[in-house]
Amino acid sequence: MKTANWNPRSKPIVVGVSLDKSDEPMIQSASALARRLGSPLELVHATQPIFNYMGAGDVVVNPYYGYDRVINDMEDEESRKGLEKLRLSLPQDLRIGTHVLRDYTSEALTTIALEVQAGLIMCGMSKRAGHNLFEGISTAFSLAAHADIPVLILPSGVPQNFAERPRIVVADNLQLEGRCALAAAIQMAISMECSEFGHAHVHKLSHAGVHHMVDKVRAAMNLGKIQPNPEFTAASYTEQLRAKISEDLRSRFQNIPGAQDVASRYEALVSFGQPAEELQKITQNRRPQLLIFGRHHLFHRQRFSIGKIPYDAMMEEGVATMIVPDAGSIEERGNV
Repeated sequence: MKTANWNPRSKPIVVGVSLDKSDEPMIQSASALARRLGSPLELVHATQPIFNYMGAGDVVVNPYYGYDRVINDMEDEESRKGLEKLRLSLPQDLRIGTHVLRDYTSEALTTIALEVQAGLIMCGMSKRAGHNLFEGISTAFSLAAHADIPVLILPSGVPQNFAERPRIVVADNLQLEGRCALAAAIQMAISMECSEFGHAHVHKLSHAGVHHMVDKVRAAMNLGKIQPNPEFTAASYTEQLRAKISEDLRSRFQNIPGAQDVASRYEALVSFGQPAEELQKITQNRRPQLLIFGRHHLFHRQRFSIGKIPYDAMMEEGVATMIVPDAGSIEERGNV
């Protein structure tokens, strides 16, 4: 799959379900999205392996020994019945497949996604996982870090109204990874007939950093006995930089297939400072229903980089977030 050519329309959507009340917002959102994209739903429930109980030293104590298969069969049958009941409760016009796998949830979802050639994986993320990422690796984090197709993460308990035309914001680092996210965002925007398309970049210089840099340049001019340009101020430099980045964003956007279909709803968004903080401000100001990031915002392949995705915005504002595979994983599959 080339990310530039990735298209979610009519492709299966793989959805992780727990078979409890927490599924209701997820299923509601998935059903609305499936209708808008003309896609079938593949509902997946993972029945996790029974863990061994460890005693002193290397002695393994397993109270289920001899009953593992019976217990597994009982759980699998109960899960199949639960999925069938869920399937029958959904609208008849939806195409729905059901799958029970004995595996960890993230592995089960990626297995089925590969099997059905899915266009998207959907899962939830709890508020606890969002605020404290290292307190156990969540399913959403694991999928976002490793899945070879985009992963759509929904804050748990918050249904998304995908029946309406969404406002979309995509973050772009002005490198190949950002282009992958931008290309996928354009395809989502076309398929979902978005109402607004924000293309965001956060420059590493903060406003304080701009002032500091301008002061140093003016000081150097004085030392060199060069008359400083009175029009060279922090404000003027910031606007010049903003204009240049906006131009770069528009150029990148226009060079991606399909961009013309979204051009009338396009806006370049340029901020300065810390990515997570600035993206949260953009989220609060623009009120998007869908945020789109490259995987590099979560975990960078060349350097350990984490925390650029505004989890607070996801959790507090209830925004759906799509993570797009990075350029490195695409190259590994021979798709460049």
